[in-house]
Amino acid sequence: MTRVSRWTWSGIAVVVVVSVGVLAQAQQQPLVDAAGEVRESAYDHLRRALAGEDRVYQDIDGPQLKGWLNDVVAISRQSRDDGNRYWGRISGTQYEVMTADWTEQHFRRLGLEDIHRVDFDLRPQWFPVDWELTASGGGQQLSFASANPATGSRSFPEGIEAEAVWVGLGTAADFAGRDVAGKAVIIQTILAPGQMGNSASWEGATIRAEEGGAALIVGVWGYGGNLAVWQSTNAFQMVRNDDGTSRYVNQRVGTPGFFMGFEDGRTLRDLVATGKPVTISGRIETETREGLVSPSVYGTLPGTTDETIYVMAHMDGYYDAALDNASGMAVMIGLAEHFAKVPLEQRRRSITFIGTAGHHVGSPNAPYLRDQGMLEKTALLLNCEHIAPTQFIAFNNELRLTNTVSPRRWWVHGSQQLLDITLDAYRTFGVTVIGEMDGRATGEMMSIDKDAPSVQLIRSPEHKHTDGDIPGLVPAAGLEAVARAFAKIIDGVNGLDLAALQAAPMRSSR
Repeated sequence: MTRVSRWTWSGIAVVVVVSVGVLAQAQQQPLVDAAGEVRESAYDHLRRALAGEDRVYQDIDGPQLKGWLNDVVAISRQSRDDGNRYWGRISGTQYEVMTADWTEQHFRRLGLEDIHRVDFDLRPQWFPVDWELTASGGGQQLSFASANPATGSRSFPEGIEAEAVWVGLGTAADFAGRDVAGKAVIIQTILAPGQMGNSASWEGATIRAEEGGAALIVGVWGYGGNLAVWQSTNAFQMVRNDDGTSRYVNQRVGTPGFFMGFEDGRTLRDLVATGKPVTISGRIETETREGLVSPSVYGTLPGTTDETIYVMAHMDGYYDAALDNASGMAVMIGLAEHFAKVPLEQRRRSITFIGTAGHHVGSPNAPYLRDQGMLEKTALLLNCEHIAPTQFIAFNNELRLTNTVSPRRWWVHGSQQLLDITLDAYRTFGVTVIGEMDGRATGEMMSIDKDAPSVQLIRSPEHKHTDGDIPGLVPAAGLEAVARAFAKIIDGVNGLDLAALQAAPMRSSR
């Protein structure tokens, strides 16, 4: 089975116009290739013609950016080919170091200065080594290719066998009157399309399962396809502060668990629906690895003042991690190459580019910038993360591909002038965004996003952290639009002094 076959592509939304003569000559699926992915040429309508002063961004080229994305993905696939079941550019592994090496090579190729690494010590890291999940009942024996242990789940190599019970979304109503003690509780996750999330967490389903004495938790991911996902059974519960505000608290769930894809989950659900007893068997072997480090790579294009712009992109990721975050890495290198061509005397501010460490295990680079006093004369923090995924259309239980880019959440911290510069750049290059600015859209720089003027654009779709995060779902045209917009934002920022960038008040929309 190929990785692509984990998806069910039943159709494609088409928003381009072609002549009848072309249609007559076209193939049956002219916008989809043999692998079931939308052809890069199908996104060409998204590319904006450059005019006037914007022609300076012509050198930022989508196919070149996509090539760099593929280079980063190749590092993940080396991890897979080396036999790791928990594969990708995992923090603390040699494959994250290989990504840092790749980043440093580009920094040196472009003539950046003060190129160096900062190694961050990681807390003990959880690594799954081997696992299996099966179900039996009514004369049937099922195995689940998409099943992964829940991240952080404890090791039980001796195995657990328990009677299966289906609790739907796992709301309080679903659990009412249900005896789940000692059982394998199956929960359907994600309430609605459009974002990477875990309804079993925000509905408190996993907590109910644990409090009810469940022996095992099995989460069914999504509403289409058969994605293998790395996800935790921990729950984010809303609590009220003394001042009346609210916050989310991460509540740890100790019951061991698995997540599986939708199609595997539907097969399991249908087996339970026969009414005959179903037994689920699972085993997990894990290791705790200590003494690991995660590198950040720094390189600087010097400017003519002592002020700085930081451009960052995290390097680690699960599986191919094409969107999360090879897309950001490619855009960061594209920006470095573009501004490396600008003569030193024309660069008002230094631009420091950072391939950041350990994003998925705590993002240690962000507080480091603050603790080292590196943000005091910062004109802009620009984070490149989850740049441009193709948009899906949910149709029944199918995820249909389109030939457009999904709208992204966005964030600007700073003055009205910075906000205007940002939104103008997005309009200029056709970068689609959600209507309202989202204060949670700060990704890698979340802990420092208000320490200096900052800009972020991010999309966390259904296939984030899954084996469906593949290059075919990150269009070159989308990478190009965001990279050009970010370059225009940097140029606009360099036309303002620090006080003008930091001024208030700021509106959230125009």
